Amino acid sequence: MNILFPKRMKDITIIVHETHIDDVVEALHSLGEVQISSIDRDGDVKNRVGSSTVHQRLSDCTEYEMKLSTVQDIFDGIKEEEPGIKEMLFPPEVERVPRDEIDLDELLEEIDEKLDTVGEEILAVSSSLNKREEKLSEMLSLKRDVHQAIELDMDLSNIGESAYTVYRVGRTSEPYKLKKSLSELKTSHLVIKPAKDGGYVVIAGAYIRDRKKLDMILREADVDVLDLDKLRGTPKQALKKLDEKINVLKEEKEGLESSLIDLKQKHSMEFLVLKEELNIFRDRLEVYQGFGRTDTTSVIKGWTTEDMVETVEGVVKKHSDDCGVLIHEEPEDLDETPVDLENPKPLRPFELLTRMFAPPRYDEVDPTFVIAPAFVIFFGLMLGDAVYGLLIVAVSLVLYYGIGRIEKGTRDFSLILLAAGISTFVFGILQGGYLGPNRDEYLNLLGRFGLEPPLLLDTLEGDGPLVLLIISLIIGLAYINLGLILSLVQNIRRKNYRNVLLENVSWWLLQPGGFILLSGKLFGWYDFSGTVYLFAALITAVGLILLVARARGLSFFELTGFLGDFLSFARILALGLATAGIALTVNVLAYLVADASMGTTMMAVIAGLGAVLMVRWLMTKDTMMLGGGSALLIIGGLGFIDPMYPFFILSLVVLVGGHLINASLQALGSFVHSLRLQYVEFFGYFYEGGGKEFKPFRPERKYTSREEGMK
Repeated sequence: MNILFPKRMKDITIIVHETHIDDVVEALHSLGEVQISSIDRDGDVKNRVGSSTVHQRLSDCTEYEMKLSTVQDIFDGIKEEEPGIKEMLFPPEVERVPRDEIDLDELLEEIDEKLDTVGEEILAVSSSLNKREEKLSEMLSLKRDVHQAIELDMDLSNIGESAYTVYRVGRTSEPYKLKKSLSELKTSHLVIKPAKDGGYVVIAGAYIRDRKKLDMILREADVDVLDLDKLRGTPKQALKKLDEKINVLKEEKEGLESSLIDLKQKHSMEFLVLKEELNIFRDRLEVYQGFGRTDTTSVIKGWTTEDMVETVEGVVKKHSDDCGVLIHEEPEDLDETPVDLENPKPLRPFELLTRMFAPPRYDEVDPTFVIAPAFVIFFGLMLGDAVYGLLIVAVSLVLYYGIGRIEKGTRDFSLILLAAGISTFVFGILQGGYLGPNRDEYLNLLGRFGLEPPLLLDTLEGDGPLVLLIISLIIGLAYINLGLILSLVQNIRRKNYRNVLLENVSWWLLQPGGFILLSGKLFGWYDFSGTVYLFAALITAVGLILLVARARGLSFFELTGFLGDFLSFARILALGLATAGIALTVNVLAYLVADASMGTTMMAVIAGLGAVLMVRWLMTKDTMMLGGGSALLIIGGLGFIDPMYPFFILSLVVLVGGHLINASLQALGSFVHSLRLQYVEFFGYFYEGGGKEFKPFRPERKYTSREEGMK
């Protein structure tokens, strides 16, 4: 296993007799170790063979996928009860359905059978439900219109058009504007009634021959015409009938929704399984478009890892009856070569951090083996509180045994968080952080129990901050030089010896030479001999010459950039001070609240305010009123027993809430700044990224499985 670089890849060309191409493609798909690409990337092969066309069966897959999607869309649109917090944190695992190997025709026949039986029933219920919803929406809209005309005392059957007249009912805020406009008609009828909720209800009528002009006048007068011409009886009578129809529609709608939910619970998995199987066939057929063709053979271009070449070759020969051949070559275009990372199992979750920046290029160092321990150490030093570490460990375990069981990304993140939490716990013990540092006046968690565990470094007292700063800068110098070492390895691998001299040797001359000159001559920290100063001046001059040869006019900015990267590691101290300082502040505030005192009069006021809120809750059923009123009643009641009790409770709220907020914010800050030290200060010396991930041609299964012994 080579953890320095990605896996060695091979550029492969597979030539198979046309009669065996389907069997070979199916076998490669099941093997899942080959990334199939288009022959267009290989000009030599493309010039010798013709291009393939779309597989004739691909249209069948598309057609049946649309049919299955119609049913699945119905299931997806069903509103079910929202999952609780437990279900969200610990979602149930999908029980995969074991499936036998079948061909496409058998699968399509199975889909047809399912659609002809269950599918038709689902579509019928869904269609009926849609009709009820449309009718219900229409009835509710009509009910709103009737409510607006509730003040009218007339038979609504007279509204609308007859052989001689036309009548309209509407709402307006300016009835006199309408009255003036209607006066233009020779014969018209207008009734105006004020509505209880504001505005006016109007009835406007005219001869049938003036219908168009009446409608135009109503529009220009901003009258909102109500669609009531299909109703009978007075508005109150019509409203009663509408309510009866609405209740019937609601009952029918609920019954149909219940039927759909039952159908979903019984058959949803069956359709998901069929769709997944169909997608696997579709993916298998889509790759044919990238093949090369001759009269009797098909040509497949692809990639596989070096250790899988023999296995892939064996699969090709076996499933082509020795009528196939595999040719493998070293990659020529390294920018197009896919990348497959190769790390030990404990480091694989940390590949997530590498990919968050960008996967390495094929000829580039994979930094995962370095950033994994470095990230964990930086995080622990920045947060540095044992109790906060345990909180992070608890959160990581919830993620791992919850969503992490079914989502790989969440599982990897939870393992990174677990390592960071353990690191925080260890460094918290070393720094004496147990919900903040311990002080005689303001005790931390262990101090409250009379315990004084030994600590190696107090972040806030004495020389602690200076020591942590020195540790941070030493780590920074070592880490930057580790980046230069990786750059050296990378340059040697690429046989770029000029960069070895200009990028690596230059800095390794400047660092010791500059340190001796600055610490001795400029700051007077050390007293070196003349020979040492002469040697330091010499290597510094050579380093500067090499730096100028590489950076030219930007040499000064290269020097300040290096210094900035070095000093940037002081953020380890800054985050550590912030965590401990805010934690101590929370402890101080909790003590101040606990030491406060208040008379019984104020306790009575608090209890009285709580009683008022409870009365408001009885009137409004507002849960916020209930919560606030209950809390104030409890605080006021405890104050009558002993005035210190309420403040003890408040101090606990301040203590717990403050530390939870501090732990959350500082953990986020530690995560971000630990990543920044990797992506900016460290990667800048050797890493660019931008590689293309290796994506093997394999079936994606979420709902189905192939059992041992299945074909």
